Amino acid sequence: MKKYLTVLFAVIMLSASCQKPPTVITDQSPKYSGKMTVVYEGEDFVQNGISVKAEMSKDGKTMDLMLEKVKFVPAMPIRIDVTIMDIPLEEAADGSILFSADGVVPWAIGGPYDTYRVDDLTGTVEGDAISFSLDFFNVKKNEGYPTSYSGNKVSK
Repeated sequence: MKKYLTVLFAVIMLSASCQKPPTVITDQSPKYSGKMTVVYEGEDFVQNGISVKAEMSKDGKTMDLMLEKVKFVPAMPIRIDVTIMDIPLEEAADGSILFSADGVVPWAIGGPYDTYRVDDLTGTVEGDAISFSLDFFNVKKNEGYPTSYSGNKVSK
């Protein structure tokens, strides 16, 4: 039994080490504060004052978003940080930044959180404002939670 647990632990550690860790989102990353709405059981679950940090890659082609201390359903026992990584960026003619992604496994609770998948992510960064919508899809329950966010940049 001890040998089995050792092998199992080694397999878990190896598989975890093969995953790309999220970008380090620092105090220098733009931070936004705003309203997040999750549709849960046909009702809007609204949370105000939700912080989102955005970290652009050095080449400006991708972005990581960290949603800080969020709950996706009222019964969720704790608030968690969720990071959506490697979101492709594109600059619009008006200078705003457009982003979109589909089928992304978010990071939460210390690693890839593959119970959920981020689908249909679309958003815009325009001046000091950010807005996006997505579907947090629970792959085990085969159901999604449409989510939207809009916020404004806060001073550091």
